[in-house]
Amino acid sequence: MSKPLRPRRTIINGEELVVLPVADYERLATARRQLGAREARLRSLTHQVRVLTELLITIQQFLAEAPACCDTRRDADNQLSDLTRAQRLPRPASAPETRP
Repeated sequence: MSKPLRPRRTIINGEELVVLPVADYERLATARRQLGAREARLRSLTHQVRVLTELLITIQQFLAEAPACCDTRRDADNQLSDLTRAQRLPRPASAPETRP
């Protein structure tokens, strides 16, 4: 576990600045890059879930229009209905807000 950053404050030309040792600044920059990569991955996965959900709904609509002639079709209907009605986990309070 890394030690907490110990910034020093200084005023230059009337503007308050924070001064960090180089090693602490590098750790901070690395953490920001990692966070950015994770956010990009989250956006990508969220988009994939949205696309797959739409695909499941399209398949379900297609099956709803086809005649129910066998047990396999009814089983597929039931499984797709279960998938589209699946209970979603609540978003953690700390999770970033995503927009569709």
